[in-house]
Amino acid sequence: MTPSLDTALYAVDLVGTASFAFSGALRAADRRPDLVGMLILAAATAAGGSVFRDVVLNRDVAMLRDGGYPAVIGLAAALTFFFPASVSRRERLFKYSDAVGLGIFSAFTASAAWQTPGIHPLAVLFVATAAGCAGGVVRDLIIRKDTLVLTNELYVTPMIVGAAALMAVEALGASPLVGFLTAMGVTTGLRLLAIRFDWRLPRMTAGGSAPGGPGARIDVTPPEPGSRIPD
Repeated sequence: MTPSLDTALYAVDLVGTASFAFSGALRAADRRPDLVGMLILAAATAAGGSVFRDVVLNRDVAMLRDGGYPAVIGLAAALTFFFPASVSRRERLFKYSDAVGLGIFSAFTASAAWQTPGIHPLAVLFVATAAGCAGGVVRDLIIRKDTLVLTNELYVTPMIVGAAALMAVEALGASPLVGFLTAMGVTTGLRLLAIRFDWRLPRMTAGGSAPGGPGARIDVTPPEPGSRIPD
């Protein structure tokens, strides 16, 4: 990569780190933590995605070698802690900042993975999705809240589509930078649209679906002793 491209990707990675740190701090705002607690949660959220990405792709862990990452994490936590009135609509802000971090980390991982010789396209989708989810999962486990990964919101799907878009445009001859920007734009854009318009995936009903049609239930009551099960 050229120095200018490296600088641009570094700046974008810092933005992603700050976005996830901010989402971690916002997610716990209703618990009224002290500054240290908020800082720990912000760091865990931001580090979850970046450390997973660097370890899986066998890269130096950037979080341990560059002071810019701890600095933006600390700034995000401090802003949330000292200016709570400015983040009073924190649920919406939380989802927006999480969407930005999601797009950046998954796109960064997909770009680096796709350039790895011999990697299977399905592995690119898996690693990019896992890196994007890691920080959010760590965040929600720490504060014992339902993780967005297991809801029926469009959360994981945008990362899969974004990584697939990266591979598609690069297979057509686009540069790695164009591929990265495509993945980031598609992932973040789809997630923001899902937040705005409340797009959701269909959920499985508690009793499953019967052949009778949508919404029908399967009878799971055990048969009476000695009765014959219909063919």
